[in-house]
Amino acid sequence: MRRGTAPLAVLILALLPDRGAAHAFQAGSDLYDQFIEGTAVALSSPPIILCLLPLGLLAGTWRRDGMLAVWPWLLAGQAAGIAVAAISPPSIGAAALALGAVTATLAALRPGPPVPAPQLFAGLTGLLSAAASFEGHGLFQLGAGIHAGLLFGANLAVAAMAGLAAATLERWPHAWLRIGWRVASSWLAAVALMVLAFELRLPGPA
Repeated sequence: MRRGTAPLAVLILALLPDRGAAHAFQAGSDLYDQFIEGTAVALSSPPIILCLLPLGLLAGTWRRDGMLAVWPWLLAGQAAGIAVAAISPPSIGAAALALGAVTATLAALRPGPPVPAPQLFAGLTGLLSAAASFEGHGLFQLGAGIHAGLLFGANLAVAAMAGLAAATLERWPHAWLRIGWRVASSWLAAVALMVLAFELRLPGPA
């Protein structure tokens, strides 16, 4: 295997989806444990994190205050996603991955996206990522700590990626750096598509 493709292969293997669609959260844990568990799921589940990170790249490379511009839309989408999670099909994870691939592709394109696009994708990202996070669970069926952890982890992922991209572009306003972020966006789109392919290949429950 070529040295350049090894990290990508390791990342793909680490993000391979399992057969379970709904997250099996532990019951009876205290509030802190619930919060940590919810945060960990948001930051490690492939359909969720590969839907969130592209939005951060899109916002951070769009403009300096891109995260502030899209954050209300992300929060509104998350609220809607929690509301519809109970009736979301198991394929919601695949839809989140597909959205992540499209968002990452948009972030890799030049010139920059039209003004409504980042806000629109923020709302969709919030909707699908939250629905995938809470899929299989009724409204408020999970503990308050799980809810808080999932939402905290999701917003942390988007804000951290957006902040990193925006801060580096402001500190080093060079064409090569912007090209580098475009390349990173295209790689993220490729990873999302590859994980989506594995997701679609998995047989359904017997």
